[in-house]
Amino acid sequence: MGRPGKALWSALAYAAVYVVCVLSGRATKVDDATQISLIWPAAAVSVLWGLHAQRLGGRAGAAHWAALTLVTALTSWAVDGVSAIWFTPVGLTFTGVSVWLLTRRGGESREACLREPVDLARLVLAVGVASVVSSALAAMYFAWAGDDRLHMSALHYAVRNAVTALAVVAVGLRLRETSWPPRLPSPARLAEAVASAVLVTAVFAAVLWFNNGLPLAFLAPLPAMWVALRYSTTSGSVFVLVAGVAIVTAGLDDQGVFEGFPPRTRALLAQAMVGSLTVIVLTLALMRDSRTVLITRLRHLAQHDPLTGLANRALLTERLQTALDRCRREGTAVGVVFIDLNGFKKVNDGWGHGEGDLLLVEIARRLRRVAGPRDTVARIGGDEFVLVHLDAPDEEALRVFADRVRDAVAAPYGDAADAPFDRITASVGLAISDGECTVRSLLHNADRAMYEVKHGDRGMTPAHWLSDL
Repeated sequence: MGRPGKALWSALAYAAVYVVCVLSGRATKVDDATQISLIWPAAAVSVLWGLHAQRLGGRAGAAHWAALTLVTALTSWAVDGVSAIWFTPVGLTFTGVSVWLLTRRGGESREACLREPVDLARLVLAVGVASVVSSALAAMYFAWAGDDRLHMSALHYAVRNAVTALAVVAVGLRLRETSWPPRLPSPARLAEAVASAVLVTAVFAAVLWFNNGLPLAFLAPLPAMWVALRYSTTSGSVFVLVAGVAIVTAGLDDQGVFEGFPPRTRALLAQAMVGSLTVIVLTLALMRDSRTVLITRLRHLAQHDPLTGLANRALLTERLQTALDRCRREGTAVGVVFIDLNGFKKVNDGWGHGEGDLLLVEIARRLRRVAGPRDTVARIGGDEFVLVHLDAPDEEALRVFADRVRDAVAAPYGDAADAPFDRITASVGLAISDGECTVRSLLHNADRAMYEVKHGDRGMTPAHWLSDL
């Protein structure tokens, strides 16, 4: 299916979901006298639709905006009659302000996302400002209609749209970031998740149903914080969605902590619970995920060469020690290939360090290609590399592997690294473990063997340079 076809189907899908959400919102009126809807999911769907149109851009994006305007107008007219003349632009104002604030960063248009706490703060700001602006416009209609509780109606309109949009848009943005299908948990992790679900359900049942109006709402954040800190942000988003449905249901049924309150107050309390749980869960989950990502990045930087991405000396030592321990237990051997490039200084001096860096990156790529899936390739100096080979049963097998390494390095470069030279060679030293060697002694033996090859003229051919070097 081409891009126009996909755009058409997505517009039809958003339109269908929008209509269903309008009907669902109308079904959540806390009573017929006040015509107050507890939630308004159509506000959230319109924002998600606007974000989708913004991502499409061009004619497809403009067509989606036009479809959103048409569907909003027709749905409002079918449901609300003459008031649609006023509330159609009010709803579109909410959508437009939210989308503009979510996609504007540093004066540039960027795609909305929910990966860090600052993204959640931007979402809170966007729906908050949009709710204030749209509720001010709605208040004009309430005043014209002679609403005797103008301020409460405007407040409820703002809170309803803001909370619903915050929860649903946050969940939508987060689920869009999730890889599908998600990775299956281990049996132990699955059992823990089931036990946590039972406990969380019990707490929410006690708060929302099995009490006679006792003020137990303070208990709800406790399992919410557990979910946020223990599980992924995606799991927290699903929890927010399920908890929001439970709170809305209890509010409509006048159950639990909502029992005995007037309709307007009950609606505001339910919206406050949904909004606070959304902010608490997603803030904690995003902070934890951001911390995990930061730690992972710092650990990678501490253990890898920034130029080539290969393991550095610290990670090489750690993995080589692990390999030696395993070899002692299993009675096998581990081989070390120490590689030093011949003539690398001439590359730096003749064509500059930029060309030298390109050469090192290309060497790293070739060594990765030669290495086995369990091997470790490391860069430990300017032009020095070490390859830990775990599939070396004896010295002869290690020599065969070293020949493959040497041939990979010496292969013609052509345009591989945009190099102005034909090829380069390497001096290679080998060492294989025995039952008594250490990481230090094994690396030292391989380094000494490489030094003897490099300076002892043991059959190593010189690099083939172009005549102008």
